[in-house]
Amino acid sequence: MLKMANIELIRKLHFKEGRSIRQLAKDLTLSRQTIRKALQQNEIPTYQRSKPVTNPVIDPVKPIIIRWLTDDETAPLKQRHSAAQIHRRLVKEYGFKGGESTVRRFVRQYKQLKETPNSSIPLEFDPGEFAQFDWGEIIVLLNGIETKVMLFCMRLLYSRKIFVKVFQHQRQEALFQGHADAFDYFGGVPKTIVYDNMKTAVKKVLEGTKREEQEAFIQFRSYYLFDAQFCAPAKGNEKGQVEKLVQTARAQFLVPVPQVSDLQVLNHYLLEQCDAYEETYVPKTKEQVGERFLQEKQQLLPIIGTHPCARKVRASVNSLSLVNFETNAYSVPTRYAGRKDAQINAYVNHIEINIDGNCVAKHERSYEKLQEIFEVDHYLDELERKPKYPACAPSSKS
Repeated sequence: MLKMANIELIRKLHFKEGRSIRQLAKDLTLSRQTIRKALQQNEIPTYQRSKPVTNPVIDPVKPIIIRWLTDDETAPLKQRHSAAQIHRRLVKEYGFKGGESTVRRFVRQYKQLKETPNSSIPLEFDPGEFAQFDWGEIIVLLNGIETKVMLFCMRLLYSRKIFVKVFQHQRQEALFQGHADAFDYFGGVPKTIVYDNMKTAVKKVLEGTKREEQEAFIQFRSYYLFDAQFCAPAKGNEKGQVEKLVQTARAQFLVPVPQVSDLQVLNHYLLEQCDAYEETYVPKTKEQVGERFLQEKQQLLPIIGTHPCARKVRASVNSLSLVNFETNAYSVPTRYAGRKDAQINAYVNHIEINIDGNCVAKHERSYEKLQEIFEVDHYLDELERKPKYPACAPSSKS
């Protein structure tokens, strides 16, 4: 099986650079059939280390080095440790067996991590190159009840074209659906999107700009062929354009507090505001957002298909043919009662329950609590087997 990095490379060379299947097979010394499979994959496999990377030489003394360097911050400049001095102390005091270059490398990495960057993201961007994304929290009156919902915000940085949409939460399925809707609205995909270190995308913040990303997020962005760039921790100003969009959307689009019976109504209104925003002038230019967007749209990556915007959760079927998901239970056909290998594909508006690779049940997703959602057809076999209990047939929803 091809590794995820190989598949991502093949897809980028084909869809971004326009290399043919024949040329890719020749350049990468792979069969054309293998190339075609990589291009057709929806579920891009990911590589996961079975164990974290360790360095048995330097790891045990890292806390010691960090303590010495921290103490140096209050010492006179001319009386602070050099990497060579640290190495000599480690050898003498702790019997360190590693080389001086190993210590130098770690000291350099540590100091780079501690330094505050003086540079910032440039204010001018090429068309189609960058977008920024962020969530914002807002309050709406939903069916007369004050409800907290999440505002998905994305902005293209060259044209300042915006996309905003509300979701009931900011879980991974909402993140993916928001991206897919934004790409459809823009008519293409920006080459790089800037994020903070949200848990739905980042599993672990590593040294410098490196991140260990969530597998599902890697699959999603690899399918659409965009790159992710993450801000330094606690440096939200590195995506200032979208943070400003969150403030603008709250102040201009959502005052007074919206009163709606359905979030779809609110999202239709927000889409109209995104359209109207095209008449806004881009700062320091005489061009409107809409004029610049006509230029930028031509440089966006093409949308080559749709990727399932679902979060995958393992589940079991209980004796009542119900699968528990979050605070609710959903029915499946009775023949699957007791199965321990179900998988829930949770979309924003519905869930699918898969067993043996097949979708055996599909339900509208409920955001209420402690609900049991039944489909009468799921219990017909059991009712036929026990005809003397017709009154026990469950309702379609309770």
